Amino acid sequence: MGRKRTTADQGHRYWEYLAALTLLLLILHTFLSPLHPSSLYTKIIGYLGLAIEATLPLPQIYANARARSCKGFRVSVLANWLLGDTMKISYYLVSESGKVPLAFKMCGVFQACCDAVLGAQWWVYGDGKEEGNGLTLDGQKGRFV
Repeated sequence: MGRKRTTADQGHRYWEYLAALTLLLLILHTFLSPLHPSSLYTKIIGYLGLAIEATLPLPQIYANARARSCKGFRVSVLANWLLGDTMKISYYLVSESGKVPLAFKMCGVFQACCDAVLGAQWWVYGDGKEEGNGLTLDGQKGRFV
């Protein structure tokens, strides 16, 4: 068996991820900047930014599932994310056809789904207290099967 990961390990891995992401963006910017006036460069940077924003909840979903708890995850953050998703998708739905690119719509829906999963995790796992926040699929508190 390997050693148990500590909070310090998780924080270290997060900073490694941010450093790698920053390095990747710097490399892409360096090699693609000669194309700056072209729309290809702008599209690549835009789509990369959309993809990064849409996948931001994934590490939190993974951490919650692994710990079977949402301890440390603030419900106010979740509520604001869900409110933002609602406003964003509402805008996409009422905008005139063709005004919002398909990539924005797809990433918005993906992000809303991720945030809904976080909401379900918070309801199932609770915030780290013994009694949890709701029933789970097997009828026991704090256990997800």
